[in-house]
Amino acid sequence: MTVKSKETMTSLEKALYLLFLFSEEPYEYTVPELVEITGMNRTTIYRNIVTLEESGLLIKNERGRSYKLGPMAYHLGSVYLQNANYEENILNILECIAKESKESVGLARREGNRVVSIYSVEIHQPVKMNDKPGEFYPMNTGTYGKCLMAYHDQEIVEKLFDQNAPFEKLTKNTITEKEALLEEYRKIRENGYVVSIEESFPLVVGVGVPLTGSTGEVKNVVSISFFKEENYLEKLESLKELLFKYKKDLERYIV
Repeated sequence: MTVKSKETMTSLEKALYLLFLFSEEPYEYTVPELVEITGMNRTTIYRNIVTLEESGLLIKNERGRSYKLGPMAYHLGSVYLQNANYEENILNILECIAKESKESVGLARREGNRVVSIYSVEIHQPVKMNDKPGEFYPMNTGTYGKCLMAYHDQEIVEKLFDQNAPFEKLTKNTITEKEALLEEYRKIRENGYVVSIEESFPLVVGVGVPLTGSTGEVKNVVSISFFKEENYLEKLESLKELLFKYKKDLERYIV
């Protein structure tokens, strides 16, 4: 959501802005904390929180002081998945990839100008990659954001870069310069796959393959991530081939 000045926000925009805050860590806030974060007055925040609570989008925690997302938010997310035609077959295929690779597997989708994680399978990993379904991903790091923005309208992408810059340098490999990122997108389209080596976190490596939907657009990507080890480049190549093996199977179920 593009954040306006609070002085120019409508009542609905203020309510949505508050609601979206609960999708980010720490996922739970008190009214005083929201006042401090947003700069809105306490009365406005409290009025919106009460409305969101009555609708089931927020609930109070057991201590009764802070709020978090409620069951209606989960319901809306479930409807989104149904409307996007994500079927159980997709999850079954991801589980097959996870079993063969013995690594973390995920699928993300671009909705509008945002990239959101849809599925995550980590059945073989003692240490989790912390990829949460419903989480949004940046345009400049990792397999999800880079791949799906590479296939997005590049005029829009350039505007998005300008709106979101400057980007935090998370690791030495994080791409923060516009021209470097556009060149990375070009290579992704040329190669037909995406690679991320220690861009978001040290020692985390990923490889992903774009998925073309029935409309001919690339709005989904399937990815495998793992911890960097000796001969990781050979492993990365092997996992890339595994993803290509299942690419057509996944594309059968994607709009």
